[in-house]
Amino acid sequence: MADCVSMIAKHITLTDPVADIVQAEIAAGRYKDVSAALNDAAWHHFIGAPSPFTEYGVTPEEVEASAEADLAKIREDRKNKKLVEL
Repeated sequence: MADCVSMIAKHITLTDPVADIVQAEIAAGRYKDVSAALNDAAWHHFIGAPSPFTEYGVTPEEVEASAEADLAKIREDRKNKKLVEL
């Protein structure tokens, strides 16, 4: 089921440097319009990234696979007595 989000029109004034940055991001193709750019910026600034994995450019599946590989190596080292107990 798709998320249903209500939209409210707001009129804002941007300083010239901020407006230039927003326009540059739109021109680069990162956002389709000013609304998308400002919504994304506000969301990330005030609320945070949608996922902690996004910040590092990985998926949860990649992190899980890496953790499983690390755990398998630890288990192997324990079995072969390569780890020193504290």
